[in-house]
Amino acid sequence: MAEEEKEQGGLFHHKERLIKVIVAAGLIGIALIFLSGLFQKDQGQNEPAKEQDDALMIERAERYKQQLTDELGNMIASIEGAGRTKLMLTLDSTVQYSYAADSDIKTDDKNAADEHQSDEKRSYLVIKNQSGAEQALSLGGMMPAVRGVLVVCEGGDRKEVAQAVCSAVSAAVHIPESRVCVLKMSVQ
Repeated sequence: MAEEEKEQGGLFHHKERLIKVIVAAGLIGIALIFLSGLFQKDQGQNEPAKEQDDALMIERAERYKQQLTDELGNMIASIEGAGRTKLMLTLDSTVQYSYAADSDIKTDDKNAADEHQSDEKRSYLVIKNQSGAEQALSLGGMMPAVRGVLVVCEGGDRKEVAQAVCSAVSAAVHIPESRVCVLKMSVQ
């Protein structure tokens, strides 16, 4: 009889241990599900922020292009003989951002051909935002460069007007005159 009680006590301990293992595994599973939900939320929050940044960058470039077009158009229209003016600009790309970086340059002076070899390692400085997401430290943005300008004006058929307009545009937006085209506006 004592042996039977001992066997039942051992079986009870075995069942109790099995229940503890199952409960622990369940708690670990719940914790893993909770943690995976946190990571998915972080990724979802970063994507809309990046889309907003891209939309803001495009909007800034469009505003810059419109402002530049308006200013150039007003300037060209004030040139003697130009008359009414229409203008079209083409830009290089959207806004270009520069980021803070740390560079490590190693130079090897032991080259047999008397040439210097160097290796450069660049790492960008990263900051964490309020939600804990990492992003590169931006030093600022540079507006896109003007690639070309098309000017259509009433006096565009006169050589001296076309040359004056071409020179003015070239100087104003820092492009060679070969990237400026001046044409006569049609009569409507």
